Amino acid sequence: MGQVIFVVWRECFEALLVIGIIYAWIKRNQDSKKGMQYLAGGVGLGILIAVILALIINGVFKQLTDDHQTFFLMGMSLLACILIVQMVYWMNKANRNMKAMLEKEMAQQLAHNSWWGTLFIVAIAIAREGSEIVVFLSGQIMQLNQTNYSNFLLAVAIGIAVSAFTFYAFILTSRVIRWQKFFTVTSVVLLFLAISLCMKAVEDGTNLLIEHDIDIPAWLINPAWNISTFINDSELIGSLASSLFAYRSQPMWISVITFSIFWLLMGILFLRKKNHAA
Repeated sequence: MGQVIFVVWRECFEALLVIGIIYAWIKRNQDSKKGMQYLAGGVGLGILIAVILALIINGVFKQLTDDHQTFFLMGMSLLACILIVQMVYWMNKANRNMKAMLEKEMAQQLAHNSWWGTLFIVAIAIAREGSEIVVFLSGQIMQLNQTNYSNFLLAVAIGIAVSAFTFYAFILTSRVIRWQKFFTVTSVVLLFLAISLCMKAVEDGTNLLIEHDIDIPAWLINPAWNISTFINDSELIGSLASSLFAYRSQPMWISVITFSIFWLLMGILFLRKKNHAA
């Protein structure tokens, strides 16, 4: 549930930032009433695209056999991991110039007397954030049933409500608080979410190999340590840490290796970016 709330909160906050920037720009335009109609249409279209994507993914998953469902889940987890890393990398690069970039695109569309261009800019932005939510939470979406459906919707609702409150706080304190720090902290949590998804894919693949009696070096699937007496990942705090920070109380060595390689690659990627910027 914590993973769902965090993902929805972060992505909805970014979507609200985009909507807020475009809203403020339209308000300065003489034909603002017409512009607001296209803004609302773009938001609705973007949400519709994300919902359709969720239904397609869920529909495809339910048509697969057990093994193919596992492969599909693994593929979606790895895809989500890659998309999160790409998004964090892009946000760190572009968040300072996001406002200028959006306003430039809007001005170009208005110069051609095209409010339809505004609608599609908004729709693409909202659909991107919504699609990221769908892909990041594909594992939960594909396993929805009558028993957990209400909890999932509750978590989504909480995430949306918290994002709205965060956006309101952002507006009130934007001249006081350095929100660059906010994006840095949430980006780190997103990277932990990425490695959590990557490790789940690796562990599911390993378990599938074991089920089919395929030989795996024993040391790779042996526990590296056992600290379940301190924080057990089957309990509330441990489960939250597991979904958000890739915590394992009894990790297999293959999970430890995956975790280490991921952060080594992230260090190379972001330190290279930092040195290049310097």
